[in-house]
Amino acid sequence: MRLSVEHSMSEKIQESLMAMIRERSLKPGDQIPTEMELCELLGVGRSSLREAVAQMISHGLLSRVQGRGTFIRQISLRLQGGLDDLMSVTDMIRSVGAVPSTCRIQIEQIKASESLAGKLQINVGDDCVRIERVRCADDAIAAYCIDTVPKAVFDAAGSDLGESLFAMFARTGRRLSHTHTSIQPTILTPRDLPELGDGFGLFLLLDEVDFDQSGEPLCYSNDYYNTSIFKFDLVRKKR
Repeated sequence: MRLSVEHSMSEKIQESLMAMIRERSLKPGDQIPTEMELCELLGVGRSSLREAVAQMISHGLLSRVQGRGTFIRQISLRLQGGLDDLMSVTDMIRSVGAVPSTCRIQIEQIKASESLAGKLQINVGDDCVRIERVRCADDAIAAYCIDTVPKAVFDAAGSDLGESLFAMFARTGRRLSHTHTSIQPTILTPRDLPELGDGFGLFLLLDEVDFDQSGEPLCYSNDYYNTSIFKFDLVRKKR
């Protein structure tokens, strides 16, 4: 397994390391070969290897245990789609043959603040339901989703969330039509997302309001997509 000279050396080493992990069917918690073994296996220098491993640790893919070695934290997938494609996290994960799951879910009733009321076009103080979920693809952390819906919408769906929020909306007879979205890169720490363990992750935040076919707001969402898992494309056109 030798490296071709494309992209940056660090990126190529990371790709080769992930290929090796898959070829050997290594799982989260398994130890990867030593630095010396990897340098020999990949045909790279120690400094380049250390840079690549450090980046994988910072992305939450690997973890280093003092005196023991480096271990796999999660297996990286690459889920690719367009930012103009309106798909649920569940459908995006399934589209590449991975298995979607919810690693953690927390549901609480809250009162609409002035800001939230403006986004959902409801009254300040109206009852809403806040749904916080950690979504996984084949046990790898794929997305951290915080969705807030009017309680009337949640109750109309039978209070049965299931795997897909889109499916929940459909049960109310209101079909999701479009979203207004702002995009921002961000870093999450274990304080934000305990599932990251002792590292931190680079995420793409999609701050959005979902609308039904009548143009009425259904949901306000903060969806954080793991950039080591998701790759989004965007088509830009000249006016």
